[in-house]
Amino acid sequence: MVNNVKEEVKTYWDFRSDSYDNSPGHSGFVDIWRTVLSETFKGKMKILDVGCGTGFLSLILAELGHDVIGVDLSEGMLSKAKKKAEENGYDILFKLGDAENLPFENDSFDAIVERHILWTLPNPEKAINGWAKLLKNGGKLILIESEKKEGNVANHHYNEEIAKELPFSNGIDLEKFKEIANECNLTFKVETLDCEKINLMIVCEKTC
Repeated sequence: MVNNVKEEVKTYWDFRSDSYDNSPGHSGFVDIWRTVLSETFKGKMKILDVGCGTGFLSLILAELGHDVIGVDLSEGMLSKAKKKAEENGYDILFKLGDAENLPFENDSFDAIVERHILWTLPNPEKAINGWAKLLKNGGKLILIESEKKEGNVANHHYNEEIAKELPFSNGIDLEKFKEIANECNLTFKVETLDCEKINLMIVCEKTC
């Protein structure tokens, strides 16, 4: 097993923080995401944005009136997110944190959202289990990901040795995810999104 996988992942995204928003797949289609999120989250909620990056989803959620906390492992990404929140007048708390070991009390959030984070984690099952514990009963977990693909998708971000340590590096294996969701007392359904490079939204609800 590669030592310091998370450090390698963190270093990569610190490096990418300056150019991350230049890609439409990362920071574009705001109207689509505003519509998706407004239809998904009704009424004011306390929402955790895991792996918030430069704050794309966090800012939209704050605009919609939610109480938002964003967490990311990359200081570079967080600095961009904080700057954008300040420029737009949004009161969002951004914290440095590991998606697999989040520093919050159980039953703290009405909802948790993440976008393209599971594929970067060496222990996605641990992460999902932790997220489920942070949700209040009936809370929603929204995962915006891509379906599993053939080949080595993650290799254009990390070297092959690192990519091998990331179970969902080629996209989400829905059968495996279903097993994890069941173990975490989460319902499970899939919605297809008409959005470039992001074709999958997994909607879970905590049942107990």
